[in-house]
Amino acid sequence: MRVLVITASKHGSTRQVGEVIAARIGAGGHDVLTRDAELVGEADLVLAEAVVLGSAIYGARPLSSATALATRLAEEVTGPVWLFAVGLKSVTRDPLRPAATRPNHGGFRSGAVPVFGGVVDDAGLSRAERALIGALGASGRDARDLELVGAWADAVALQVTAAAQGSSSTLPVV
Repeated sequence: MRVLVITASKHGSTRQVGEVIAARIGAGGHDVLTRDAELVGEADLVLAEAVVLGSAIYGARPLSSATALATRLAEEVTGPVWLFAVGLKSVTRDPLRPAATRPNHGGFRSGAVPVFGGVVDDAGLSRAERALIGALGASGRDARDLELVGAWADAVALQVTAAAQGSSSTLPVV
């Protein structure tokens, strides 16, 4: 299947996580295209048979470009859509359970959106962002668990394969 992996990233951490996800889905035998949320065009959505959308989380909220795109995907994309988010730390207890690996058309407000840890690069932050990150004790933190992200992407790739084969069942995830 043709899978479009879209990321809304302010400083690049979510984009990096999206690249890991895209690589793992591609290794599962699917054609994968990556796009920044701001650059997604009509042709991208028409060609995509499945979509993965990820957003950075700031103040417990996804970026507005991702929220708008999630709404658009729910209206325009007929294939499966998966959502993920990247924050200061991984907060999803078990992102490999079926609720977090099933396609999601409920937007970022759904409890089934896994939140993975990201990396904080102080050099790219504004003064206000550095102050906030410093107050949270997250300065220079790298909370990425790329093995966990890869395992989630593998679970998504299995779901994409099932969809391509016409199966409607949820594959077991271990």
